[in-house]
Amino acid sequence: MCEGLILVAILLTKVGARVMRGESGSMDLFQTCYDYVEPSFARMAGIYPFFLPLEGSEGPVVTYQGKEVVMMGSNNYLGLTHHPKVREAARDAIDKYGTGCTGSRFLNGNLDLHDRLEHALATLFGYEDALVFASGFLANVGVVAALGSIPGAVIFSERENHASLIDGTRLARGEVRLFADLNDLDRQLSKESDWSHALVISDAVFSMTGRVTDLRRLAELKRRHGFKLYVDDAHGIGVLGPDGRGAVFDQGVRADVDLLFGTFSKSLASLGGFVCAEKRVIEWLRHKTRSLIFTAGLPPASVAAALASLEVMRDEAGELRAQVWANARYWREGLDAIGYYTMGSTTPIVPAMIGSESLAFRVARDLLDLGVFALPVPYPVVPYGQSLIRTSVMPTHTREHLDQALDAFARVRKRYEIPEFDPENLPVADCEDWSWFMPDQAKSTSSPAA
Repeated sequence: MCEGLILVAILLTKVGARVMRGESGSMDLFQTCYDYVEPSFARMAGIYPFFLPLEGSEGPVVTYQGKEVVMMGSNNYLGLTHHPKVREAARDAIDKYGTGCTGSRFLNGNLDLHDRLEHALATLFGYEDALVFASGFLANVGVVAALGSIPGAVIFSERENHASLIDGTRLARGEVRLFADLNDLDRQLSKESDWSHALVISDAVFSMTGRVTDLRRLAELKRRHGFKLYVDDAHGIGVLGPDGRGAVFDQGVRADVDLLFGTFSKSLASLGGFVCAEKRVIEWLRHKTRSLIFTAGLPPASVAAALASLEVMRDEAGELRAQVWANARYWREGLDAIGYYTMGSTTPIVPAMIGSESLAFRVARDLLDLGVFALPVPYPVVPYGQSLIRTSVMPTHTREHLDQALDAFARVRKRYEIPEFDPENLPVADCEDWSWFMPDQAKSTSSPAA
């Protein structure tokens, strides 16, 4: 089997190159696409983990290939996607407004629902105004690119920021500098005395590892160096802070955050993104942000679902937050006891480090076979050799759900040589490890039925 897969890969690459390269020897535009064979390796090995078509969902349980499996990979932190008030609001919006806006908010696609949602967001987070986008990605890309293109602008971006923030910096026409941590940021800022023209952007909660930024230290740096501060709190809003208002409020630094970003696709059970700021800044962004002006408005059902979720979060979610935190502790302690390295997570996002990229794929496939949906996170989302299984909990998970998932993780750990990681000396590699794609090369320590 191993030799067969290798032969197929070689043939795919060589034949593709020979067919697509002209007599002149120039490279066909699509050759890089044709040479991209890693997904084919994973599919042939039976462990391709992405784009799995789910056939139904009840929140903590989803249906895949006719089988119910425990969902341990969702961002549905408050479990509101199936809340009756949220579903009713979405249905009512479709009845009143139809299924879509059919145009940019700049033109015909702005609804009174959008205005109500922006007012609710500004009020909840204590800002003068807010701006709602059709997705969180569009919000981050558009706002960062627009502000970073103001003449003289300098952006300082945390190295581990979300891809949408990274892409926003790539579109910005101003100078962009990366910082590895807050000490590094402080060193860079100390080289000049006036940074009023600079924008520092950082995730509050990093989506793959659950690591929480020291926003108090970041706010102190802002007060000392005078930059503007943009915080992406997509994974903190709903579960952290008073009334679920996020990490910014949990750490008491709201007054130091000039622009607060969040999404509706996590705790708020919908789709879309938003940015809060002072009114004059939002007014400028409303007329200058290309990802708002040149895309259709957020559909009515999504806006109404987000509005209803905000109301539930404000009025009813105290018990939900208490339950999600109880589940997070139980789940993290369970994985720790089994022997997984959970990277010190203190949020409902709980990673289980695996190491090898292809082993993470195989672990995810085995978990699915055992009735647990949890996906691998390989390079480039994490460094080479530090792949992980990214899990997260919901308040709607019962102890039975979590115990079933812990049993599956324990059984998988007995099958494979998953290392015990030293937090101070994590593995370093210069390429991806695909050795576990080959079934007869898999370093299993027991039978697949273990």
